[in-house]
Amino acid sequence: AAYSVTDSNRSVASYGSMDTLTARSIRFQVVVWYVGRPDEVLGKVEMKFRVSVFWNALEEFDPEVGYGNNNRHNRKVWMMHGRQRAYQKELKEVTGENGIVYVPPISILNAGDFEVLGEPEVCMVNTEENLMKWSCLYKASLLQDDICVSNFPHDEHDLVLKLAILKHRQPRKRWDRHRWKLELATMEDTMDSIQTPHGTIVEHCKVPGFSTDKSGLRFQFVPLEFGRKGQDRDQQLQIKLRIRRESAYYDRNIIPLLAALNVVGICTLALDAMQYGNRGEMILATAFVEIGIRMTVDSKLPVVGYQIKMQYVLNNFFYGL
Repeated sequence: AAYSVTDSNRSVASYGSMDTLTARSIRFQVVVWYVGRPDEVLGKVEMKFRVSVFWNALEEFDPEVGYGNNNRHNRKVWMMHGRQRAYQKELKEVTGENGIVYVPPISILNAGDFEVLGEPEVCMVNTEENLMKWSCLYKASLLQDDICVSNFPHDEHDLVLKLAILKHRQPRKRWDRHRWKLELATMEDTMDSIQTPHGTIVEHCKVPGFSTDKSGLRFQFVPLEFGRKGQDRDQQLQIKLRIRRESAYYDRNIIPLLAALNVVGICTLALDAMQYGNRGEMILATAFVEIGIRMTVDSKLPVVGYQIKMQYVLNNFFYGL
């Protein structure tokens, strides 16, 4: 079953104490900075976004799971080493497992390719509760399964970003899915630094040729599409952005012009029957104009293997002559 934002907020509403549920949950925040124009042919979209993860680092040392002890009085800066660990900056002062914190390895499930912009950041937000924050800015080409333009130019799409933790999720492993549940960030995690703690799309972010839904990003936890089957399946976080194509160019320019040309063709019926030559010339001239418009509009339409709505409309106007 789908896991909605409302359900997630309800489950972490009592956050604030180191209870079992909160101490062993991994909480996500996603902020979208840029969305490129969707590619209908390849089914992908360029996106720039920041992923932040909050979790409460455990203090006990478990050799089998692999947690290190954390000194809450240590003010040194944490630095990322690979995708799964963060070390204190002055490594020469760290001995053995002391001073190491393990970071949840985030996977972008629908990324064709991605680039990490800058260095990932790690910090301890709350020393009393060992509240850690990992943050990374990505630029990724996201594959989209459901881009269909059959209703062009009045088509709508859900652009989807899929996040999950795939490594060490087995029982008794470091990020055991039974011990570490996936949830959304709360106001206590973000220290009221953002109005919507689990993420948003920034105001200046515009999708070229599209308008975005006023509700913004939609967050949903759903079962993984692969891996273990049954009720014991792990979860993935899907972030969706609803977009709607701006169709004013076709609605207010192309369609009225084609309608006017067809009216001209119909008006030729008012000519005297003896002027069939003039009537034919007018209809032929109108047909050539419509062919020119059709060729111009066709060059702007998505190149797909099925008929789209705009092509159907253009065909009907031409056949109406």
